[in-house]
Amino acid sequence: MPHKRPKQSVRVRAQKEQGSDIAPSKDSIANEGIPKSAARVLNALKIRGDFKKKRKAQEEAGEERSKRRKTGSGSEQLKILPGESIQHFNKRVEDDLRPLVKNAMESGRAVARKAQREEEEAKKDRKGKSKATPSSPEPLPKSKHKPPSTADAVGAQDSKPTSSAKPRKEKDFASAATSAPKRLNDIVQAPPELKKPVVKGAATSTGFKLGKLSASASSKSDVLSMAQKAMMEQEREKAIKRYREMKAARSGKGGD
Repeated sequence: MPHKRPKQSVRVRAQKEQGSDIAPSKDSIANEGIPKSAARVLNALKIRGDFKKKRKAQEEAGEERSKRRKTGSGSEQLKILPGESIQHFNKRVEDDLRPLVKNAMESGRAVARKAQREEEEAKKDRKGKSKATPSSPEPLPKSKHKPPSTADAVGAQDSKPTSSAKPRKEKDFASAATSAPKRLNDIVQAPPELKKPVVKGAATSTGFKLGKLSASASSKSDVLSMAQKAMMEQEREKAIKRYREMKAARSGKGGD
């Protein structure tokens, strides 16, 4: 079948018949078109030589150099050149319009600065005129600085309608006492009072402790009853006996 690759033996025989030194076909790399950017680089020497010759001929003929920027209404309209890509044409248009855009932006900024400066000067003039000729030359009433008398205060309270007083909005939580603002007179009014400290355990249910009487009991009566004396004696004997036992136990351990 024609679309299939021939056998290797057929391909080797065809290659031997053609030989190795064959002329290039029409589809070779030498016949392909070169891009303009690559051609400009490869032919740079030739392009510069042509430009120098052209410039020398213009100088000999006495012609002036043509300016890059053409000012005036007679500027030619930009058109795409034959063989020029759209990318190069757009770049040429941007380069040509860049100075015009820059000049327009600078003029716009200058106009804005001038308008702002004029507005500030107008404000200063208005302020100066208002200071020179005030609209209300009458002085303020001095009654604001004077404390109102009691009669005037009572009359003012009676003249105010009761409906004008708005009820205070209740808060979710009551404010703590420490959150209230402190005034100067609330801090110190008099020196502190020094009181006699209370003795710890002075007032007990029985009025006395083991081994000694309390101050309140001794102040009331210095005479003890027989039952109190007997109980104190028993407690004293118990304490002495316990102390002797503990001492004997310690001495016995030390001897061992």
